[in-house]
Amino acid sequence: MRGQLVTDDERRLVASAQNGDRAALAAILKSHEHDLYVSALTILGSSWDAQDAVQDTLYEACAKLRSLRDPAKFAAWLSRILVRKCYDRLRRRGPERDVEDFREAGAHAFVGTERDDAVLQAVAILPDEQRLAIVLRFFLDLSYADIEATTGWPSGTVKSRINRGLAQLRKMLSERSLDRDL
Repeated sequence: MRGQLVTDDERRLVASAQNGDRAALAAILKSHEHDLYVSALTILGSSWDAQDAVQDTLYEACAKLRSLRDPAKFAAWLSRILVRKCYDRLRRRGPERDVEDFREAGAHAFVGTERDDAVLQAVAILPDEQRLAIVLRFFLDLSYADIEATTGWPSGTVKSRINRGLAQLRKMLSERSLDRDL
């Protein structure tokens, strides 16, 4: 979500939203909606499921915003809600993913270059835990500590899932000669 660094403006918007300012609430949620969608799409692999997860996330954020103690942690808090919603959908749905749906929707989520499409396809076929770790670290730009807090995984597990996911991505992309930046 453009990193977890929160600007003073965003902090003020969150604080205003917590005090009932509907325009501030709409603005802060709108500013994160695209990143939430891309992350949910990457985790779930289905545009329909991603849209539902984002809507569920936004609904819960509206309902529970006053419980957020530190407006500076809004992005990480919102990410944790999204991950829970995605996890719920993965559990209900089981292991299957519609990779074609992922690829089609992914072209709209990113710039749409051949490399972006290849990265999205490769991320889509990672095992669930590795995919989630990669999305949290590199799509949502969460710190390792935030990933631990979000998933409940120990530090070593977070690091190993990210490293294994990156290794698999490098391998898949090197087969296509697209691994230059990983």
